[in-house]
Amino acid sequence: MQWQCNFCITKTRHILVQLGLGLVLSILLGLGFGFFVMLLWNSLLPDIWGWREITYWQGTGLVILTRLLFGSQGYHKEANQPQAGCRSTFSQPAAASAPDKGDRYFEKWWAEEGEAAWGKYTQRLLEREAFQQDK
Repeated sequence: MQWQCNFCITKTRHILVQLGLGLVLSILLGLGFGFFVMLLWNSLLPDIWGWREITYWQGTGLVILTRLLFGSQGYHKEANQPQAGCRSTFSQPAAASAPDKGDRYFEKWWAEEGEAAWGKYTQRLLEREAFQQDK
């Protein structure tokens, strides 16, 4: 039990460090793109259309604005897919690992009542469809 607890703490610490580094890196990249946008704007647009030059913070604001308006157009993982190498300890419940004891009861129920109930249900559906088509 102690090993699992230490593993969880280590894993949590690792995730937080990666999250912090990712946040710092994304901020630095955003600021770098702001400088790049400022350089491009100031070298092209005033000469082509006569627009005024922008400051570094206006370039950074343009980067943030375009990110907010257009978002990420890249690949998005499905939310339901597990991460590679990460398995939940509850991914396979105990009932799934052993044969289900309810299977034999289901077979008995299907033989006694289920087939007749299914026949009645499908007959009602067919009657509803015929009624809908007659309207």
